[in-house]
Amino acid sequence: MHRKPSPSRRVLLAALLGAAAVVGTSLPAHAQGKPPIKVGLITPLTGPLGSYGKSQEMMVKLAVEDVNAAGGINGSKLQVDIGDSQTDPGQAVLLFRKYFNDGYFGVVGPMTGTQWETVSPLANQLNMPAVSVNAIKPGITIRPWTIRLMPPDDTLMPEGVKAFLATNPKVKKVVITADVREASSKASADMYAVLAKQFGLEVLETVEFSSRATDMSAIAVQIKARNPDAVFASAFPAQAMLLAKDLAVQGVKVPVLNTSILWTGPFINNVGENGRNWNVIGFATNEAGPAGQFDAAIYGNLTKRAHQRADASIGLPFNVANWPVSYDGILFLADAMRRAGIDGATDAKKAREAIKSQFMSAKSFNGAFKYSFRDNGDGHIPAGVLVADIERKVWKFTGPLPR
Repeated sequence: MHRKPSPSRRVLLAALLGAAAVVGTSLPAHAQGKPPIKVGLITPLTGPLGSYGKSQEMMVKLAVEDVNAAGGINGSKLQVDIGDSQTDPGQAVLLFRKYFNDGYFGVVGPMTGTQWETVSPLANQLNMPAVSVNAIKPGITIRPWTIRLMPPDDTLMPEGVKAFLATNPKVKKVVITADVREASSKASADMYAVLAKQFGLEVLETVEFSSRATDMSAIAVQIKARNPDAVFASAFPAQAMLLAKDLAVQGVKVPVLNTSILWTGPFINNVGENGRNWNVIGFATNEAGPAGQFDAAIYGNLTKRAHQRADASIGLPFNVANWPVSYDGILFLADAMRRAGIDGATDAKKAREAIKSQFMSAKSFNGAFKYSFRDNGDGHIPAGVLVADIERKVWKFTGPLPR
């Protein structure tokens, strides 16, 4: 199924561009007599990725407002209830089972590759639709009951590394650093090694750290001793902040490329001068998305509203990064249910089957971003490389927009 702009999407766009329609608008009278459609969101609101979950929560709430302002789904209001996964796969499973047992029609999340890898087979066991909008580990979306909008590293990283080397042509020797005991980070380290070989780079060493480390000084010393031209890293903000500081202490000024897991968090807001040589793989900034692959009207409106609602807990200024994918996850589910003729009175089992059928026929989808779907159920958005703008505390493209 090719997701071309539909009348309902044009209504949504009109709602987005009209402030009165976005905030404080009641559902049409015909929607008042139908029960709501319930969808679950699994995201970490507490713990080490709490700022990530709060960013996602904000984007999802904006999406719910816009779906309901545009008339809801076949006369029913959309209701999204949020469960705190605490970045714990076991907790994510408990929440997923709860949403299934309570009759929810589908789930967005959970966030990380480790959690998605746990929930994706469960979704197929239970026959419960699930949409991933964050996980980047390749090969963990399982059809037919799950689909992923966020591009995984098997497309993000090749495109990002290629763009990085185009802007850093003197790089010939690299050190890879990652938590190789964590599933997503280990997959990223392995992908870096494959790409280094593909692009003719010499990997001097793979330096391991723990994602719970509170001291990265020894890692920085080890990297300095290898004297690389660049560092390929896969680190969440806490460890990246420590590593940036300790590399600066050691006088290591070579460019660092981190996977997209760093682009989406508050690293850029807090790192200061230590982050000047840091780059990330990504496909959007506060100003723009990939060329020809985003809707400027929806994206601009969404960015404006997100900046109005963001607070210091998720970084000021707020870096939009890939968070519109979370917004689009809600729009995608709403569009699937609308096309399938589902409303809040539909039997849960019947509704889930209809959503699954929409998953299987989806070839593309247009929301804030424009997605194409691969046969394995993973979405694609072209990626590039962004560099830290320390003065403005935002990410900016180092070259042309990816396309």
